[in-house]
Amino acid sequence: MKSVTALLLLLFFWTPMNVVASDELHSIKQTESINKLYEQALEFFTLKTPREFEKRLNNSYRYIGLITDIFFERGIPLDIAYLPLIESEFSPHSVGPGDTVGLWQFVKITARQYGLRIDNYVDERKDPIKSTYAAADYLSELYLKFGAWDIALAAYNAGEGKVMHMLNKSPSLGLPTVLNRYLAYFMAASTVAQDPERYGFEADDEIGNKDEYYRSVTTGTVTSLKKLAKKFNTTVAAIKQLNPALLADKTPPYPYLIRLPNN
Repeated sequence: MKSVTALLLLLFFWTPMNVVASDELHSIKQTESINKLYEQALEFFTLKTPREFEKRLNNSYRYIGLITDIFFERGIPLDIAYLPLIESEFSPHSVGPGDTVGLWQFVKITARQYGLRIDNYVDERKDPIKSTYAAADYLSELYLKFGAWDIALAAYNAGEGKVMHMLNKSPSLGLPTVLNRYLAYFMAASTVAQDPERYGFEADDEIGNKDEYYRSVTTGTVTSLKKLAKKFNTTVAAIKQLNPALLADKTPPYPYLIRLPNN
């Protein structure tokens, strides 16, 4: 199982540039219990639901360059940049169970803890840039707490308190099957996304990061997006595409940075 083992080795032993590794990493013996789940996940994505997974891949091309840049800057293993494939299908507007929102599926309390603004005007869990910085900070803290990336990812999904309780209760048993399945599905999705042609998918190079080139203006009062679009020779749809955190077709009544197409 060369591919899954290689990815796990990266997750276990990559020491981020600005994160201190724990002396005791989680045992890599756990890979044996994940291998079967990994194969099942690979089959699920490539044979059972290829159209759905291709949609996720196409969504990812818009944001993956941005995310890998931020993760490299923060010292997060770059494979983890593909986590939104299973968290949100790479949709900033994704809403999951328990009111989790955005690419990184933050709940409100965690989002605010990591500096994301949520009010009647904006929900920055939907902002790809701000939410990715928040996710990087949160993942780094989880890694520092648990000392291994597999457990950090499990805690990201299930909650750090729940994972800590599981490990304290039965430290020799490792993670339960439900969390091993989550890790296996993440690893399978990441493996396919990094080499789509090998698994029968065609990489759409035309999509790329369409949001890469933009300029920013700071608004200080409520301004309609229609008025902004007219002033800067663009469209409301283009502004909303670059600013998915906006909850209405207007800017907030306080100073706020708005991205505009760099026409």
